Amino acid sequence: MRFTTSLFALASALLAANTPTSLAADPVVGGYLLINPTTGAAKLKALADHAANIPINRLFLSFARPTMVYVAGSKTLEHVGLGYGTSGDYGFADLKNQITKLQAGGVEVLLSMGGWNYGCYPYLYTYYSVGGYGEKTPNFYKIQKYAEGHVSGCTESNMWCYTCEPEEQHTTLADFDIFPEPSYSPTWQAAEDYVRKGAQGGTPIFQHDMIPGRSWADPKTHITTTVPGSDYFYKQQRDPYEDLVLLAQDLGLAGVDVDYEEMWHADYYKSGTGPWTNHQTVYKYAAIMRDVQLNIQKHAPKMKLGTASAAVGALSGDWWGGNLKGIWYWVFKWYPEVYNFAATGDNSGGVNVMSYDLSSNEQFYECPQPNLCSLHDQVNFYLKSYNDAGMAAHVGYEIGTPAYPAKDHDAAHQLPLTQPELTDILHMQGKNGGFFWELYKPADDAKNVDATTAAQQICKAALGDATPRCAGTIPQPNAHVGGGWVGGGDEQRHFSYSEPESHCNRRKVHNQGY
Repeated sequence: MRFTTSLFALASALLAANTPTSLAADPVVGGYLLINPTTGAAKLKALADHAANIPINRLFLSFARPTMVYVAGSKTLEHVGLGYGTSGDYGFADLKNQITKLQAGGVEVLLSMGGWNYGCYPYLYTYYSVGGYGEKTPNFYKIQKYAEGHVSGCTESNMWCYTCEPEEQHTTLADFDIFPEPSYSPTWQAAEDYVRKGAQGGTPIFQHDMIPGRSWADPKTHITTTVPGSDYFYKQQRDPYEDLVLLAQDLGLAGVDVDYEEMWHADYYKSGTGPWTNHQTVYKYAAIMRDVQLNIQKHAPKMKLGTASAAVGALSGDWWGGNLKGIWYWVFKWYPEVYNFAATGDNSGGVNVMSYDLSSNEQFYECPQPNLCSLHDQVNFYLKSYNDAGMAAHVGYEIGTPAYPAKDHDAAHQLPLTQPELTDILHMQGKNGGFFWELYKPADDAKNVDATTAAQQICKAALGDATPRCAGTIPQPNAHVGGGWVGGGDEQRHFSYSEPESHCNRRKVHNQGY
């Protein structure tokens, strides 16, 4: 990350020895489950069969596509993109049954929309995020590797230099998606009006012409690409944010979760000459959240709404591009009704800070201040920024090998969750609970904490040592239903690439800045 001198001074004052924990709603121990059509059902069944004894009390199912379609009462996941099933009702009935068992066992279940792949536009991310700030940026090595340092050599044939996903994942454009702006939807229109009225960072400009599944011409380069995602929702004149709520209602879910990670949007629509502002992305994200909020209030007033946020999301200083710094801060300041709906109160599904995928590489200003580079120091710094702004939030952990920085490029600066790091983080953040990615992600290394160990310790810190479920384990599925997995870290993908939906999805917001 790149910070100004004034921010360095502020950081020094903030990080006194007795850094307070972040604000949060009731303690929650949450875990994300990455769904796939080969092992997803077996894993979910194992969790449901042991619901009363697993060391979590909130489960996030991931991920629905932002361009999903669901018609109330249809009872099919065919156009949801979750990847739970591949035929018939695409797993709807079984999914509902497992959700019922989980919630009867004391585990709230939320459905998450988005994630890394379902928010990455390969062309725009390559041209304006990875390649938009010169050669001295963390991931520019991919452009050097696949296009000899010339961004013009990044095309669909090499998945735009494999910036969204590494080459070994064998991704195609169909594996990606973006959050649409359904201008014909009454609740989206109401959300836009709400955002315009509260805008304090310039006039909001929405992009109604950027329709997933259709061609879009970049006026800056005159390059035409296909926008990631399907236009089925557009043909049906459906609002995916309403359909997310309708699906959750039919499944009997406790809530929904919005995992917004469109860094390309911030870098493409930025304003200024450096440092820049990313207010257009504040507006888009606020409109998405407002649309979901309005539909919860309309269809299911008791439903919870959660959201992922970037580690740097509560920082308000200069922004030098390459991340989503300050997005949640400005939403909280300009649209507190939206932020607090997710963060506090009866509808809160939590603001879940992705305080992982951090790096200690000071060459790229990755540490929030010089020599403040350990995982626990960075986590406490970022969670304190939420606390100091009055923004309720939950701390996040990642099991195993971090997705960033890349293990095959900068393993020396990775910051995995080891036992000493977990102990230090829990000392400062533990009483408020937190969440982790992902329930079945391997530890990869004997030094790293596995999912059960992490969940048990997070659970005991938040709910108390005597809480019975905190002694439980994350159960393994009884059988592996065909197929296999390739890829390291949380880049999981089935061997067969002919499946209808992508399962190569990661829950993360890179926190690096330039």
